[in-house]
Amino acid sequence: MAADPVRGKYYEELEVGDRLISSRRTVSEGTIDLFAGATGDFSEVHTDAEGMKETPFGERIGHGLLALSVMQGLMWQTAYNVGTVVATLGWDGVRFTAPLRIGDTVQAQWTIRDKRESRSRPGFGIVVEDCRLVNQRKETVLTGSHVMLVCRRPDGSTP
Repeated sequence: MAADPVRGKYYEELEVGDRLISSRRTVSEGTIDLFAGATGDFSEVHTDAEGMKETPFGERIGHGLLALSVMQGLMWQTAYNVGTVVATLGWDGVRFTAPLRIGDTVQAQWTIRDKRESRSRPGFGIVVEDCRLVNQRKETVLTGSHVMLVCRRPDGSTP
């Protein structure tokens, strides 16, 4: 069976300072409901429309982890990492800075902050991205740093 084609960027092709932007996605009420069902997190802030009318939010809002998941999905859809990123090693400093509201249209924006060759895994590099999810009102919904393990070019060449 043939290997999947590489469409993403190898470690050597990712430069500190590179900025990437995803397409946009609108978050529906159904998306929030499905995430609650998938995770088992039925907190009233996500599920009780009437109760939330009396809070500072004024309505149900999406889970913070849903916002992070949507951002990760939007980033992946750009294909910059398809076939080259082996794993997410972690998310650091994740902050939920504005609510994810039903009907929000969000976009992922990220910048390569740091990169280094892996000391324990020859043939791989570690790349750190500063990421944010922004809504249609230009509010930042969340920020965080994504750490990932990226393949080096098989032939060792540089672009």
